[in-house]
Amino acid sequence: MLPDAKDPSYLGALVYFHHAAESLSFSRAAQVLNVTPSAVSHRITALENALGIRLFERRVREVRLTQDGAELARATEVIWNELKEITGKLTAQEVLRVSVGPYLSSQWLLPRIGAFEAQHPGLRVDLIHTIGPPDAGLADVSIVWAELDSPASGAELLFDTKAVPVAAPGVQLPDAFWNGHLPPIHYRDRSTWRHWLAAAGAPAEFADRGEVLEEPHIVLEAAAYGRGIAIGFLPFIRKFFEQGRLVPASPQTVRSSRGYSMISNAGDRPMVGKFSKWVCEEAGREVVSAGNPRLTFD
Repeated sequence: MLPDAKDPSYLGALVYFHHAAESLSFSRAAQVLNVTPSAVSHRITALENALGIRLFERRVREVRLTQDGAELARATEVIWNELKEITGKLTAQEVLRVSVGPYLSSQWLLPRIGAFEAQHPGLRVDLIHTIGPPDAGLADVSIVWAELDSPASGAELLFDTKAVPVAAPGVQLPDAFWNGHLPPIHYRDRSTWRHWLAAAGAPAEFADRGEVLEEPHIVLEAAAYGRGIAIGFLPFIRKFFEQGRLVPASPQTVRSSRGYSMISNAGDRPMVGKFSKWVCEEAGREVVSAGNPRLTFD
């Protein structure tokens, strides 16, 4: 019966075979594998029995490959060299795991991360996209969307965001848009709209209208297609303004009760410090360039 390629004992036997074929010695293979020569002999015999062919000719003080053994040895040598090359690359490359929400990732971090990796050729940044509280055990750095008045321990503020109602270009809205026909579009709950309406002195009942969606991208896309009015956050909504896909539905912005903060979960790693410094510098540049003469800031 042919061995099952998914059987770990079969794969292990190929490792024994490769080292024995490479050195033409069960004893030297045993030294490399840190086992006894008898263990090497038994594993190779079991492999030969499973395959139904002879791989080695056993002589008194030496072993030689049979024709079948030589063919298998050529294959295992290629595979072994490829494995060494791949694992060498993987172990030589430092990996930095960053937990971030999908909205901030797509709108801000992802377009920039390649520049940071280019500055550090031996580094790969893995983005772990999460909605809600991140798992510090999975990431070296966490960027979180959280309440500003109750920051997490060790959190460093990146963006003090400002909320602005946005709608599709060309949509006819009265100055007091809450008196118009377009409803609000909500992300996950109605709290963001209620916060903006209260700060702007607008009627709170407007927030009772409209649908609640679970994905921030879909909220903005729905607004861009004229389905309603969404709350966008500066500086990130600026991209939609520049593309002409959304326009402010009101000139008034309201400082959000939430913002993006960064938490270092592995602060003892030098690369974590470099990444944290870079993110803060990029965030600072974004805030400086986020001004829009059409909007007023509260």
